[in-house]
Amino acid sequence: MKILIAEDESALSKALQIKLTDEGLGVDVAHDGEEAIRMLQENKYDVILVDLMMPGKSGLDVIKFIKKNNIEVKIIVDSNLSQEQDKEEVEALGVKDFIIKSNVSIEEIIQKINSLK
Repeated sequence: MKILIAEDESALSKALQIKLTDEGLGVDVAHDGEEAIRMLQENKYDVILVDLMMPGKSGLDVIKFIKKNNIEVKIIVDSNLSQEQDKEEVEALGVKDFIIKSNVSIEEIIQKINSLK
């Protein structure tokens, strides 16, 4: 399984990368929306974990790019935005799960990713 982590919080993205790699999964990290889009164009991923608030292009921009280009990838949003309208908007775009970062541990995020295998 190959995963793209699109997350601008470097401590979180590094911790997730280490844990997922230790489980034998392939992991790439994008630190902003533009980098995530470029990586999606160059590689095939099974899952993308995408933060909604990133510099440059937002996570929502990344999700819209995925849908517009019919990229087959399971999407999990991780965000500190907990507005119901944000959740509804990304779910309408086919997001598999919406995680509020401040409410879950790294282990719980890993479990959600592994549940999509």
